[in-house]
Amino acid sequence: MQPLYFTNAKAVELFQLIPKNDFNALCEKWEVNKGVKVFCAAQHLQTLVTAYLLKLESLREIELTLGISRSTLSDANATRPSGFFQELCDIILNKIIQLSNRKIRQAARTVLAIDSTECQIHGSVSKIKKWARNPRGKPSGPAAAKLHVVWNVDNEWIEDFRVTAVRVHDMAAARKFKIRSGCHYVFDRAYNDLSFWWEIASKGSHFVTRLKKTTVSRMRIFSILREKKDATGVLWDGPWKPHKGTLFKHSAIPKDVTFRQIIYRDANSKNLFHFITSDHKSEAQEIANYYKKRWAVELLFRWLKGHLKIRYIPFKNKNAIKVQLALVALTQLLIQLDRLSSGFKGTLWERLRSLRVDLLRSGIHGSTTGPPNSEIPRAAPGASIVTDAFD
Repeated sequence: MQPLYFTNAKAVELFQLIPKNDFNALCEKWEVNKGVKVFCAAQHLQTLVTAYLLKLESLREIELTLGISRSTLSDANATRPSGFFQELCDIILNKIIQLSNRKIRQAARTVLAIDSTECQIHGSVSKIKKWARNPRGKPSGPAAAKLHVVWNVDNEWIEDFRVTAVRVHDMAAARKFKIRSGCHYVFDRAYNDLSFWWEIASKGSHFVTRLKKTTVSRMRIFSILREKKDATGVLWDGPWKPHKGTLFKHSAIPKDVTFRQIIYRDANSKNLFHFITSDHKSEAQEIANYYKKRWAVELLFRWLKGHLKIRYIPFKNKNAIKVQLALVALTQLLIQLDRLSSGFKGTLWERLRSLRVDLLRSGIHGSTTGPPNSEIPRAAPGASIVTDAFD
């Protein structure tokens, strides 16, 4: 895929990783270029990915650095479907999986961590109640979006994601994720839902989560701690059955379903954990270790907010917000794909830094610069140069 705005070698290599035929087919499916005379989908994609690589935080910075007018980019964000970019992420993910199957020695079971993070958005969106942090939804109050992610802990890529309003419950977004087989899903108590647990187990995967505190669990913990006051590690390991009333609400779940309960005390923090899992075969300590890996998704959010600058998204349009966060996921996937295809041995951050440094050192040649002996007109305010995305 030939970049439209950049003659920088690293930028060329990065965007050429996107399969040309798949990209064109996706453009036709979503009709993202239908009737478009300026700023096609490829230009839109390359502009936002490069903006994230260079930590350009506002439309004004993008305009001054890349030569794309604020109004052109703002209109494209508001009107071009966010679903197009989400499906493009799936294409890049499939290419990563194909490449990693040849280069990475896979673990016995892939660990996938599910969680969400909030990103502050323009306060005017708070007039829509679901997007307002305040349930009453004041027009001038704080507003936020949620990025829900399935993070591949071992291989370090985003398996799936959804973007919702801040007041959409995590469980509502999690139900839309595609559940894989042969994996260990780890998540916190925000996803305590029996039907979700059963869906994971019925697909041939396992889950590890923490149980919410109930009267029964408190009584069990009290009796165990009375016997093992200062003990650490696994304190109790046994079967756990859902309450009959809960099973009655979920007719599709067998009435004899039994999960596994583990009460564990961490040796360092002395904190007590109440684990529930569908994995009846692994050692109890191994189950605790699986849950510890859940912290990796928190580190991902810190990485995205720190290195790609998504703590605040200055848009007032819901589609624009979803486009921005979809491009964040796409940028992470492209960096990982570039890291695998080039054989880079460093971390994701080191690969991002090398891309960023190369762009800054070599210079960013925008639409005002063309190949030798060519004449490309300057982009007028509110317009961009139209070029074939795959020259």
